Amino acid sequence: MEKEKKVIGYKDVFSQKEYLKLILASLISRFGDSVDSLAFTWLVYQVTGSAAWSAIVFAVNQLPEIIVQPFAGALVEGMNKKRLMVAEYLIRGIIVAALAILTLADMVTPVVLVVFTFLITTVEAFGMPAGMAIVPILLPEEYYEYGTSLKSTLSSVVELIGIALGGIIIGIWGIYVAILIDAVTFFGAAMILCFMKMKEEPLQKGKVDVTAYALNLKNGIAYVKNQPVIRNFCLMALLINAVVVPFNSLQGPIVSELLGQDAELLSVLGIVMVLAMGLGSAVFPYLRKKVSVRAVMVTSGMSMGAGLYVLTLGSFCRDKVYLIYAVTTISSLLLGMGAGILSAALNVQFMKVVNKEYLARAGAIFNAVSSAAVPVTSFLISAVAVHFSVGEILVVCAIFCVIIFAYIGIRKVRFE
Repeated sequence: MEKEKKVIGYKDVFSQKEYLKLILASLISRFGDSVDSLAFTWLVYQVTGSAAWSAIVFAVNQLPEIIVQPFAGALVEGMNKKRLMVAEYLIRGIIVAALAILTLADMVTPVVLVVFTFLITTVEAFGMPAGMAIVPILLPEEYYEYGTSLKSTLSSVVELIGIALGGIIIGIWGIYVAILIDAVTFFGAAMILCFMKMKEEPLQKGKVDVTAYALNLKNGIAYVKNQPVIRNFCLMALLINAVVVPFNSLQGPIVSELLGQDAELLSVLGIVMVLAMGLGSAVFPYLRKKVSVRAVMVTSGMSMGAGLYVLTLGSFCRDKVYLIYAVTTISSLLLGMGAGILSAALNVQFMKVVNKEYLARAGAIFNAVSSAAVPVTSFLISAVAVHFSVGEILVVCAIFCVIIFAYIGIRKVRFE
């Protein structure tokens, strides 16, 4: 008699002890990042006082993912990924601590913000492909959907706590303390990874062979290029990033200029957004059982477009605070749910489709291609922000989002 296939659920993921250590390290650093994100967003707007500058800093923050990550991914294939992630956390902690000191000394300028955000994300560009390549080593394939969703959901919960506490920390102790907390969490995450046990065999030892490295990179690019479904993943991720750029890069101006509110609403906006993304990640495995991946993606994309449009309606009720909070809550729910489901769907399907031998390289190329939309869109927004209002920019992006996802549904683009 054929053995009955085991039904995997969220509780089964907790039996994967080493994967849980990876999640814990990620959660600790995510908490610090969420506290820092609120502080950094407000710091950028305070230092620059410009929607255009806010978009520029956000764009530079994404450049290393495009410039560095494809090459880092090929290099990571032949390195000890656990050690690389530990080193990445430690270096990021040192850089962020230096930024906290400069903030305390009132020495932060727009140029300083640009330089530091570039340095931090350059180091992170090496850690992301390593983290992606580690998952199949620690987690069996049948656990992918629930393991990935669990990590995303818990990350959203931790991020929610960080954002909620971030406003309190900034109000009582100042922006520099919030940034310093982020640095400390990086050191904590590095310590946890030191205790993670995993078996991995580096593809190369000793000095880096430039010829082998170049061949490794070339093969990775060829692999992605020859896989239509993986190319669709890249294009979908690129589209998602392009859609959320206006919301992410203009949060300060949205709250201040469009809605006429202060940093309190910025905190609420972030809290609801994170809650919605966590909920979206949690429900994805159940949605996947009912409908196709493409249907899930199209519906979620439409939700994101609707969320951007609803946010602009807040400009018509600036004098009614309760309506402002209602509009921003609805907008964040639509945008966050859509983004959370899409992100979970892409991560799960990517790990299922890509050959494990190419996962770090393909993952780096995937992140680089998808991230290309961020600086391009951000620089574009910084230019048009001089001539158009924040509300007008959001409306155009909302319409673009709905049209593109409708096209994906009509043309039946493959994701499986």
